[in-house]
Amino acid sequence: MASDKPITAQQAAELLIVSPRVIYRLIDSGELAGRKVGNKYRTTEAACIAYLSAPHETKKANAGDHKGEDLCQSPSEAEFGTVISLRRQERELGALLVRGTKNKLRSSTTS
Repeated sequence: MASDKPITAQQAAELLIVSPRVIYRLIDSGELAGRKVGNKYRTTEAACIAYLSAPHETKKANAGDHKGEDLCQSPSEAEFGTVISLRRQERELGALLVRGTKNKLRSSTTS
């Protein structure tokens, strides 16, 4: 029988056969019952078993928010359907703009 004794994210990760980072995300999103105590994440075996037995809806890649950031399609070489934060898109577009500007400067100085 599953215990209500608190377990660490590492122990939960071993139980669910995932990385501790996945446990952090599941707890932060509310999909897995648990909480952050200080700078450590804690959950229970019972919560892990409940998570496994509960039906979950699949989410589209471009749906919803990620940690409060608005999401959008990546302009880089990413596969179709890849979603990134607006902050990352701004950096990628900025890099493309700088690269395009440098190419124009070179072409004008050589003629």
